[in-house]
Parts: sequence; structure tokens; C-alpha cells
Amino acid sequence: MIEQLKFILIESLQSFKRFRLYSFISSLTIMICLIIISFIIYLSDVTNNLSKNFKKNESVLKIFLKNNIDDDKSLEVCQNIKEDYEFELMTFENRNELFSKIDKNLKTWLKDDLEFIPCLCSFNIDITTVDEIDNLSNQIYQNYKDVIDKIVYPRSYLVKFEQILSLVYSVIFLIGVIIFVVSIYNISNIIKLSIESRKNVIEILKLHGANKIFIKAPYIFEGVIHGLIGFILSSLFILFSFNIFSSFIYDHFLAQSLITSISFQTYILINLIFGVILGFIGSNLGTSNYLE
Repeated sequence: MIEQLKFILIESLQSFKRFRLYSFISSLTIMICLIIISFIIYLSDVTNNLSKNFKKNESVLKIFLKNNIDDDKSLEVCQNIKEDYEFELMTFENRNELFSKIDKNLKTWLKDDLEFIPCLCSFNIDITTVDEIDNLSNQIYQNYKDVIDKIVYPRSYLVKFEQILSLVYSVIFLIGVIIFVVSIYNISNIIKLSIESRKNVIEILKLHGANKIFIKAPYIFEGVIHGLIGFILSSLFILFSFNIFSSFIYDHFLAQSLITSISFQTYILINLIFGVILGFIGSNLGTSNYLE
């Protein structure tokens, strides 16, 4: 058994001597694939963070109260809405404050006639979808329809943002699939070259009654080694990237979204799993065409 394992190990390393350039290219391809896979995972995580932070900071529900309600009553209504729906932050603006934001030319025309101007209360809402915001605004309006004139929020803005995110996720997935297939194809070609150079050895093994699993084992292990080398190289790159990003301080919420919430250990584990899988599938595909 030990001799068999020794033979498999020695045979699996033969292509590294005979085809050094091709073996290096294969490992490099896996490294690039793993880096891209890690980047895709990072980009998905960052996109998710960006979506949450963007909606949390930009999803503002503006409730215009009816203009026949005075400032004190309007403030009371806004406080009640805040308590009923457990909003964390509320911004209240009375008639005078809203009037101060009106265009100067319009102010001249209106003069001091503020009766038609309603009070406004704004709430930052931490909700993930436009449908949920619609349901929330409808619910608030139904409960306070006697005092609320209308409720607005940047709906079209958020809908376009969700559409862009959906497109980004689709592109990310497509790129990942393409890179994965290309890596498997490269490994498969390297294994085919290795098999072609050792046809005599394979024929001798068949004559001695070796089964297919034993004959294929060195080449399968060879592909896994390519995957492990690619894993080590990609891990070094990820470690370097993590050290660079950790040296920066981000204040704006959009910049903070660039910080991944996935740990370094998780990225390393994902690289290890995908590296072994790439090596195994590629080598198994290469041997299947020749040794079946």
C-alpha cells in the first residue's frame, strides 16, 4: 500500500519536471481564477453592504401634514407616528422652516401668506425593498389619513438602484462561471499533455493488471496539486489585499460599504475548497477522455 502511494505521488510530480512552463501556467490560471472568485464574493458582499447602507441613509419617508393643522398639533402627530412605528430618527419642519427653503421669487409673490404651507416630518427608514416602503407608507396614511396630506419618498430612485444591483449580480455570476470553466479547461489540457508523455507507463500498468482508478490516481492528484499551488498563491494575494485595506479609515457610509463583512479566514477556506475542486474536476476531465 505504501509503495502504491509512493508511486502515485512520484508520478503526479512528473509533469512539473517535464512541462514546467505549462504546469506554472496551470497553477497561475487557478490562482487568477481563485482571486477572481474571491473578488466576486467580495463584490457581492460589498454590493449587499452598499445596498443596505444606501437605503438606510437615502430612504427618507417625508410626511406632509394637512395645512389646516397648526405647528404644535403637527409636531404631536409626528411624535405619535415615530412612537407607533418605532422610527429612530425624526426631522420636523414647521411652516416657517419650509418657507425659508422656497425660491426667493416665489417668496416675493407669497409674501407672508403661509396658510397653504403644511408642516413636514421626515423619517429615515431601514427597509430593504421598495415594496416594503410602499406597504409602510400606505399603512401610515390609512392610520393617519385625517391629518396627513401625502407621503413621498424617492421611489423611482430606489427602483432604478435595485435594477442596477440586479444587473450587477447577474454580471458577477456570469463572469464567475466563465472563469471557472476556463480554469477547468486549462487544467484538463495540462493533464492530457502529461498523459501523452507517459503512454508507455500507462500501457505497462494495464499489462500488469492495474485498475483504472490506480492508473488515473496520479493524474487526479496532479490536478489537485495544481489547485493547491494556486490556492497558496491566491491566499498570499488576499493577505496582501487585506493588509492594505485595513490601513485606511473610512468615514462616509459609501466608503464604509467597501469594507467586507466576510473574515479573512473565510476567504482562505473558500479558496482552498475551490482550488481543490478546480484541480479535481479539471484532472478528472482530462483523464476521462484518454483512460476510459
